[in-house]
Amino acid sequence: MSTMEDSGSQSGHAPHIYEAFNPDYSVGVACNILGVIVGVHLGDEVWENTDAWLAAEIVRVARLARVKSQVGRRSMLAARGALRHVLDEYGLPTEDDYRRMEKAEFGPEF
Repeated sequence: MSTMEDSGSQSGHAPHIYEAFNPDYSVGVACNILGVIVGVHLGDEVWENTDAWLAAEIVRVARLARVKSQVGRRSMLAARGALRHVLDEYGLPTEDDYRRMEKAEFGPEF
C-alpha cells in the first residue's frame, strides 16, 4: 500500500495498525505501533506460486510493515513534542525513508 495507514484513533486508546501490501495486493502484513505482526493477508492467487516464493514475499512485506510502524511511531512521538534529532537518534525512519525502501523492493512504478 503506497499510503501510510493508521487505523487507530489519536486518543491513544485504540491500537495503531500499519499495513503494507505487495503491488498486486496478494500478500499483506499488518503491524502494531511496536512493529509486532498482528495480521497477515494472503490472496487466493498466492497458492499458484511455490512455498519458497510465498515465504519470501511474506518476509519482504512484513519488513515493510514494520518500517511503516516505525514511521508511525516517529510521527506520534513528534506530535507529542519529541525533537527531530532525538527521533533520528532512536533510528526511527521518516516517511521518505519508507517510500525509498518501498521503491527499492517493488520498483519505481510502485
